[in-house]
This record gives sequence, C-alpha cells and structure tokens, in this order.
Amino acid sequence: MSGLPDKPTDPTPASASAGVAFVAVFGACIAGLTDPRQTAPLLLEAIGLTLLIGGVLLRRRGYRLVGSAVTGFGFIVATAALGASVTLSLPLSPLLILLASGSGTLLVTLGVFPVYGRFARSFTTAGVALVFAGVTATALIDGAPLWRSTVAVTMVLLSWDTAERAVTLGERVGGAAETRSVELAGAMASSGVALIALILTIAVSRIPAIGSSIEGLALLLVATTTFLLALAHVPQMPTPRQ
Repeated sequence: MSGLPDKPTDPTPASASAGVAFVAVFGACIAGLTDPRQTAPLLLEAIGLTLLIGGVLLRRRGYRLVGSAVTGFGFIVATAALGASVTLSLPLSPLLILLASGSGTLLVTLGVFPVYGRFARSFTTAGVALVFAGVTATALIDGAPLWRSTVAVTMVLLSWDTAERAVTLGERVGGAAETRSVELAGAMASSGVALIALILTIAVSRIPAIGSSIEGLALLLVATTTFLLALAHVPQMPTPRQ
C-alpha cells in the first residue's frame, strides 16, 4: 500500500482547521478590546475576510472568475477597514494595538486560506505573532481586565495550533483529501487544553493577593506556558507511510 502521498498535487491548508483558526484569531482580537471605537474596524475587516474566504473556496470548487472577484473585493474591504481606523481619533496606544491585531488577523487568514500557498506558514506565524503582541500590549498598557486578556492570549494560541494543523495537513495529504475527522479530533483536544489553561489561570487570579500589573503579566505568562507545554504533548498526526 502506498499510504499518504509525499507530495500532494493540491497542498492547500485543510479547510476545517483553517476555519477554526480564523474564528479563534478574530475572537482573540475582540476579547482584547478596551476602546469601543476599536470594534467597528475589526467587524468590517471580519466581513471583508469572510468574503475573501468565500472567494477562495469558490476558486477551489472551480468557479475561478467569480471566486477571484469575491476574493479581491473581500481583500479590499478588509484592508480599507484597517486603513480607515486611523481616522477614528484613537489615542496612539489603542490605534497601534488595533493595527497590529487587525494586520495579524489578515495575515493569518491569508495563510490558512491562501490564494497562493507558498507563503502559508510564514503568513500564519507572522500573523499570530502580531495578534499576540497586540493582546499582550492591551493587558500591559491599556489595563484590560485579566479574564479578557487571558481569554485573548488563549485564543491566539489556539489559532496558532489549528493554523499549524491546517498547513501541515495540506502539505502532507493535500486540500482535496478528506481530513475532517482528524481535524475535529485535533481541534477538540486543543480546545480542551485551552479551556483547562483558561480556568486555572482565572482561578489563580481570584486568590487574594496584593499585586499590580506585573501580577497580570505573570498570570498571562503562566497561561501561555501551560498552554504551549500542553499542546506540545497533544498526540500528533501520523507521518506519511511509504
């Protein structure tokens, strides 16, 4: 038996995990908000990115002309939303955080739903890093509630894990392969780890103590470290067999 192909003809990221990654990274951005004026640009960007994703899926189904038009329109809407955010008269810190989080979400989306798959992993890595920087800065500079910051950090890491799974499956078996059951199992395991890390961190924060913003950063780092260590021990997908 030949097993899984070493070089699939269609190495596009797996759609189910890609969808979870998009929802998780956008949820992280929303959870990390501190200024209501940040919401409108992110929601408009999400609409544009949803159109972009729909266009990419249409292209994969063979509707190349319509799919390309929808993809291009969605990209324009998403980038215009980010560009328009500079007109909202936000203070410098919330504006930079909004731009970092929005740009990161755009890069993650372009990574897991690529028009060209060559830079998929690079885009997702850079995007997750930008969103992580944004939500961490929100916790330290803008004083977001600890529970919101913890949710945001956890969802960023969940997005990273599912994006990596989407890209890896695409490289190993191709986008045309049926991998939904593998993706579902992986997403459930990662979500369980994320939930446990979230509950433990919030529980620790309820312990009476005298502290400052340093305490919040320490708890965020605990959540981050716990989540990363746990994800490293989640059973991985089998390697291709010859």
